[in-house]
Amino acid sequence: MKQLAPFAGWTALIAGFAALITYLFLPELPILPLTLACIAGLNAIFFLAVDRKEVLRSLKTRTALYGMNATVVVLVFLGILVFINILTHRHKFRWDLTETSVYTLAPQTLKIASSLPRKVKITAFFESGNAARNEFQRVVDGYKAVTDKIEVEFVDPDRNPSIVKQYGVTTYGTVVLESGKQETKIKKATEENLTNALLQVTRDQQKKIYFLSGHKEKNIEDKENAGYSQAKQALEKDHYKVEQLLLLQTGEVPEDANALIINGPDKVLQESEIAAVEAYLNKGGAVMLLLDPQQDSGLTPFLERWGVDIRDDLVIDPLAKLFGADYTTPIISQVADHPITREMGQQTIFPLLRSVSAITTEGLETTQLLFSGPKSWAEKEYQSGKVKVDPGIDLQGPVPVAMIASKSIKSSEPKADTDASAPTKKAHLVVVGDSDFASNQYFNLYGNGDFFLNTASWLAKEENLIAIRPRQRKWSPITLTETQGNLIFMLGIIALPGLVMLAGFRVWWKRRSL
Repeated sequence: MKQLAPFAGWTALIAGFAALITYLFLPELPILPLTLACIAGLNAIFFLAVDRKEVLRSLKTRTALYGMNATVVVLVFLGILVFINILTHRHKFRWDLTETSVYTLAPQTLKIASSLPRKVKITAFFESGNAARNEFQRVVDGYKAVTDKIEVEFVDPDRNPSIVKQYGVTTYGTVVLESGKQETKIKKATEENLTNALLQVTRDQQKKIYFLSGHKEKNIEDKENAGYSQAKQALEKDHYKVEQLLLLQTGEVPEDANALIINGPDKVLQESEIAAVEAYLNKGGAVMLLLDPQQDSGLTPFLERWGVDIRDDLVIDPLAKLFGADYTTPIISQVADHPITREMGQQTIFPLLRSVSAITTEGLETTQLLFSGPKSWAEKEYQSGKVKVDPGIDLQGPVPVAMIASKSIKSSEPKADTDASAPTKKAHLVVVGDSDFASNQYFNLYGNGDFFLNTASWLAKEENLIAIRPRQRKWSPITLTETQGNLIFMLGIIALPGLVMLAGFRVWWKRRSL
């Protein structure tokens, strides 16, 4: 029996270690680690029972005492780590140190997720062990942290072909969202795609935005720099239906229009068209009017009736040079406190901008929304070739360049027989002194796209969509000068390793002489 004790001891150690490894790395085989643990325990009991005197004698040696002290220290340290892990599990907090915060959900996403009208079931088709599955889990955990209306189920396509056939899935990584009678699929499970899919399955009605055409406006199908194709695609991603409107044919703004956008007309609008736009507003409509400098669209009398003074001038900002822009390309950072701009953390850039001021008008509420810098001014005589501030002629900064005019419209239908007062609607007109800021060339610069989309969403009464859009991963290479590269080479490759080698050599030489 005594001769078998060492064999039992080694068997206990090896079986115990094997049980730990299989438990950690083969969780799908629960019987194997349990069997190995039983073998380790039985052998350990046998070893201690047979060779207990030798074990007790070994425990009293100086080496054993030092070993037990070290073991206690290690156990205390592991206990602290376990305690910290429990705290972090119960009180989750993350720091996102990336430049564009790509691992943090955008405010728009958080708004939409926290205000879902009903339950959404998400079925994700990923292979077991696929890295993309872990990435999707990270993203969807951010959604689940702000709402309990999202249910997620992972399906391995290789092990569940019947479910794959049921949903009509053809590629790995497909995610299916279901809510009510709505269903949609996305093949690339990014935050942007997932948020847009949530909008699609939780909205039973798709709102419609029209772009006026027929006056050389910027075309929403044009993919060149001057076009508006990116603006159209961004609106469609927010689940709007976008169409062009030719008022000379229809004679009126359609009843299903949730907002009308007039983006940079280069020809004068007919009186009948202006009357149709105003009639739409007087029914409680919403219009975004983007008017470029040096253009006369014939809208001045209409705008004056709606409390808007739009002058024939050009905003000049000398401080734009500090940002690498031209004097006539002001960068706007001063904004009024309004739902459109409240959550915008970035500046906007406007190439060639005119002033847009408010006129006090009875029955209208006006809000000047964006302002140029304090050193800027609105140059009236910009065609002379020499620009300078002319007091009494030019508007001095901060110059208002975008504003909102709102009017309460009484409905013609009474609210109830017992209440003779008619309900009211709100008509909103947003006027901006430039249309190029939302063109393909500038849409993704600074906060231009967010300002355009926030304005459209506010006009369409979709305030949940007013926020910053999901961030994109930014490629930020480090560019070093020759001197910086040489310095890093000397410190990292020669100096620091050399110091370590010298310290080692000194210790060796000192011990050698003992």
